[in-house]
Amino acid sequence: MFSKLTFLITVVVLSFSFSKTYSQTDTTQYDLGRLKAKKDFIQSITIKRADLQRQPFASLSDAINVWFYGTYTNANTVVYVIDGNIINDINAYNINDIEEVTLVQTALNQVNGAGAGKQLILIKTRRNRSGKSGLEVAGQTNIVNMRNTTGDAVKSTDNFFHQYYLSAYKNTSDVNVGVSATYLRDISPFLKSNTENIATPLNLDRFNFNAYADIKLGAKNSINANATYAPQVTDLKYQSVVNSNTPYQSQLAVNDHIKQQLFNGGLALNSILAQGLQNKLSATYGHYQYNGNYNFNQMQGSDASGYQAGISSAINKGHDNITLIRDNLSYHKSVGDFSIAPSVDLSYRYTKSVVTSSSSYLTYYNNAGLPASATQTTDSITQKRKDWLLTPSLSVAYKNYLTVTGGVVAVLNSKKDMGLGNDADLKRIFPYASASLNFSALTGIKTVGIKLYGSYAKQNMLLQADGMHLNNLNETFNTSTTLSYSYLYSYSYTTVNYNPLKPFNFYMAGANFDISPLITVNYNYERGGMQVSVLVYTPQQDNSVAITEMFNDSKYTRNSIGINFNIINKATARFTTGLTTTNINQKINGTGFDASWGTKIWTGGWVNRLDVNNIFAGLDVLYQTGKGNALYTYASPYSSLYYQAVNSFSLQNIYFGYRLKNHLFKNLELFANGRNVWQNKKSNITDNRRFYGLGFKLGL
Repeated sequence: MFSKLTFLITVVVLSFSFSKTYSQTDTTQYDLGRLKAKKDFIQSITIKRADLQRQPFASLSDAINVWFYGTYTNANTVVYVIDGNIINDINAYNINDIEEVTLVQTALNQVNGAGAGKQLILIKTRRNRSGKSGLEVAGQTNIVNMRNTTGDAVKSTDNFFHQYYLSAYKNTSDVNVGVSATYLRDISPFLKSNTENIATPLNLDRFNFNAYADIKLGAKNSINANATYAPQVTDLKYQSVVNSNTPYQSQLAVNDHIKQQLFNGGLALNSILAQGLQNKLSATYGHYQYNGNYNFNQMQGSDASGYQAGISSAINKGHDNITLIRDNLSYHKSVGDFSIAPSVDLSYRYTKSVVTSSSSYLTYYNNAGLPASATQTTDSITQKRKDWLLTPSLSVAYKNYLTVTGGVVAVLNSKKDMGLGNDADLKRIFPYASASLNFSALTGIKTVGIKLYGSYAKQNMLLQADGMHLNNLNETFNTSTTLSYSYLYSYSYTTVNYNPLKPFNFYMAGANFDISPLITVNYNYERGGMQVSVLVYTPQQDNSVAITEMFNDSKYTRNSIGINFNIINKATARFTTGLTTTNINQKINGTGFDASWGTKIWTGGWVNRLDVNNIFAGLDVLYQTGKGNALYTYASPYSSLYYQAVNSFSLQNIYFGYRLKNHLFKNLELFANGRNVWQNKKSNITDNRRFYGLGFKLGL
């Protein structure tokens, strides 16, 4: 441990000692979280803020899925890296605080925190705003109701979605600062029923407060600072009565109240130490706190003797603290037509998770008035985790034709740090490599632009590093206990073949074709593996059932195709349309269980953007075609391993608006928008909520 700290302190001292002048952040590179890569040599898909900011959504994945992998892009399948930081929470940012969203299509994702099969999405926040100062106000209000899929003549309640945003910024020659605040209210309406009374529909109220500062220190140093605070409250009050015209009657009451708070703060020093030698030293602290109160009361009557009542209450409290210190040292040297760029990244991450839960359950007969049984439990768990990762890499490029990158991620933790025995098979070195070829430039082809990409990485669960996050509606409540090493040695059932440290190989290949200035086509292929848990129920001689959790190796492949048309691309007019489609096929071939999912399922989106003078419009369709078992891991919004897919289409987003020009303000936009306003009858790819509303954006 002493040597690790000594190395880190040495880097800090060198950063301050040798840096004398100011350095700008390199905008030609992607910061993937643990390593950097040139944008020109990484296959990716980028969406600008302007194409997303007029849509009603609480979860960013609900807006970007039509651009990326359709229903396979959802809140459970993406990992966000925000300005190079892998622990910040995307839910703490308004879309107006974001400059662009980029899906990175490379196997290097697997050594930068993304789990098997997950998508790494880079978020570039909005910091370099135009002018010396400015004030921006934006807002949306939507009527929200629920689509009826029951076939009965049941109407939905009408509720309201709100999102309001305020920001201000100031730019000088040496300092850029900005602050913003957001209020978001999201709600889930319900279908009216004679047997149900929902006093408070499932809803959340969230505030986001963000601040940033970019400061020049001389001519070759700069400091980037940011802070985020996001409190959130989720509520639900529900009652139901079932009367079967017999002595039997059932009553149910649920009252849930959940408070969450999130804070993230970060500081980064960017320096030029010498010609071609750059360093970025950053430190980030995150704190997540939650307090959930759950009350459940069920009364059942089975005969004339009276009602049996059950009362259950639970309180879950906890907090997570994450500290991340990272240093990235890189060098660039040109030798003739070649360029060489070695780099080394060292990161230290400390996580502490405290979870306290208490529950009580009481049953009684109302004619007796005395408890028949009562139970009460209280548990408290404190878990800690330390991660030391060293990531050296070397990139070699020849002109703008070819680039090759390779390196390893080295796990520096001891087995003792992880609670592992000396006989544990701990892999410490995880290699990765990527290559890209500008085939058209190399061969002299001018009619068509062709770029080819290939990459490889090895990974296990030690490299996965999702951060803390606030929950959206219909998401599993986040207790963050997986941030510890508990998965290495803690089981709920008798297990077979459990090996969470087992590494898997991941491969990705792709191609971009610029057929003309109007048409581009891209293709991307991915192959990887993971362990999948299957519960096996075995009847016993005493009529009991033994449950065994059997782990089998699973292989998956993904094929994604996109085509984009820039039909009009002028200074005063723009019309683009694009279509994406993705298939993910996962297979399990293991002891006692063989299965396959997603073979016939294709999903994606059709996106359209129009901007003519002062008129703008957008229309997005989310679809999923094919029948069969679709992956819960990727596609299903429901709580089961997989669900039966059907041909589904949804008018996911639509908006239309007008820009007003006036000397009193920089810009003013007024628009009408909608979300999921139409779906085919059998569609099951959304949460069935429909949004209809109005919005505005004003710049001063």
